[in-house]
Amino acid sequence: MAEKYMKNDHIVSDEIVMEAKGICKSFPGVKALSDVDITIHKGEVVALLGENGAGKSTLIKVLSGIYKQEIGTVAMEGKEMNFELPSDATNAGIGVIHQELNYVSTISVAENIFMGNIPKKYGLVDYKTMYRQSKEILSLVGLTIDPKINIGDCSVAQKQLIEIAKVMSNNAKVLILDEPTSALNDIEVGYLFQLIHKAASEGVSIFYISHKLDELFEVADRVVVMRDGCVTGQIDMKEATNDLLISKMVGRELDDMYPKIGGVVGEVALQVENLTTDSLKSVSFEARNGEILGIYGLMGSGHQAIGSALYGQDIVHEGKIRINNKNLIPKTPLDAINAGLAYVPAERKTEGLVLNQSVAVNTMAGYYSKSHKKILNNRLEIEKTKKWVDKFSIKTPTIDTAVESLSGGNQQKVILSRCLELDPDVLILNEPTRGIDVGAKSEIYRILDQLCQEGKCVIIITSEMPELLAMSDKIMVMSDGQKSGFLNKDEATQELVVQYAIGG
Repeated sequence: MAEKYMKNDHIVSDEIVMEAKGICKSFPGVKALSDVDITIHKGEVVALLGENGAGKSTLIKVLSGIYKQEIGTVAMEGKEMNFELPSDATNAGIGVIHQELNYVSTISVAENIFMGNIPKKYGLVDYKTMYRQSKEILSLVGLTIDPKINIGDCSVAQKQLIEIAKVMSNNAKVLILDEPTSALNDIEVGYLFQLIHKAASEGVSIFYISHKLDELFEVADRVVVMRDGCVTGQIDMKEATNDLLISKMVGRELDDMYPKIGGVVGEVALQVENLTTDSLKSVSFEARNGEILGIYGLMGSGHQAIGSALYGQDIVHEGKIRINNKNLIPKTPLDAINAGLAYVPAERKTEGLVLNQSVAVNTMAGYYSKSHKKILNNRLEIEKTKKWVDKFSIKTPTIDTAVESLSGGNQQKVILSRCLELDPDVLILNEPTRGIDVGAKSEIYRILDQLCQEGKCVIIITSEMPELLAMSDKIMVMSDGQKSGFLNKDEATQELVVQYAIGG
């Protein structure tokens, strides 16, 4: 019988469940993985840490059968595996929750959960069983939604929890979680951590990928650090510190994670009065030039709907919106753009980018929409795109490179470039640093602070409490579709924000 020992409040066995040795994987012009060795024991939570482009996603795609390694071996419980398809890995006991959610938006929650394994009776779909079992699966993550509803009507956080519940219900031996909290608020994250500890205590081995260092101290037993496709260190969490993890990850010190200098607060740039949509109930607030307004709320509070309503993506039933004292009636995004508003959505890959198009095409898309130019100007495209690539240090082989091949942080910079090429008066960012590493986060924060210094009005809608408190000059808290609190930076605390968020 394998020896066992206590780590992070659960028992970890000496028994190795999965072992990868000498893994190498290349793509045209890029060596994504170079001689990577990694193991995980029964009941152990191993964090994978590294900047975007470090090789983490490639490694988990090899471990889950999406990619085939060129060199090296993967073994499960001592038996060498040969994954030709993701289903081979699933059958071997490997469950994966990818950062980019996998769902069909036009069918129900239950049908998404049982996709490929629909329960049948007498040759017909057994809806009664499917809905009953779906409710049981959803309860694993504390969701009480009706499994009959269309998954496209669910929030990003709900979709994330549905995916987590779906994978956890399959009794995987190894569970791979890629940025599982990227769309969750603090309360939902706490619930997920309880699930992870419970799964680990029952002998499930978990690979946990996250850019949020504080999460690793909550859940991980050990951290494997990657940089440039190689493992640069393995650290027991009992010996880890923030500074040690960052230096191993980025190869340099990050002296100032939140570089907030701020600008001179000027006139009111955005006025919102009694804004009412399907998700919002008579919300009023204002934001000024030279400051960052942070908006926070729990799942279902309506905070995520502020940006999409102002940008013309949601139908506004009532209310007045003014930008620099001019009325805005946002029936389409182009109405908002023409009024001086730009918007960075939360789901950059499905809402913010055309993935198979180039950096240049994505950067210039807003410019052409606003200018109504019918003839493309290649010289102008090259000039403007290179300007933003240089200004934001976007890491791309060329401006003709498809954005789908860029890291998350660089994709976010491309969206920012497109928005800022419009020279907006008001910039709204929904989850501005979701799913990007600490180095790229710090760069995004510097960009936002620079915009404030230039006198722009910036609004961030965020689920990350440290980001909210560090970068916001003022904070609006939402609860049940309404504004429940409004705080200045010097009076805002985590406790007070949460109190307002739960309606207290």
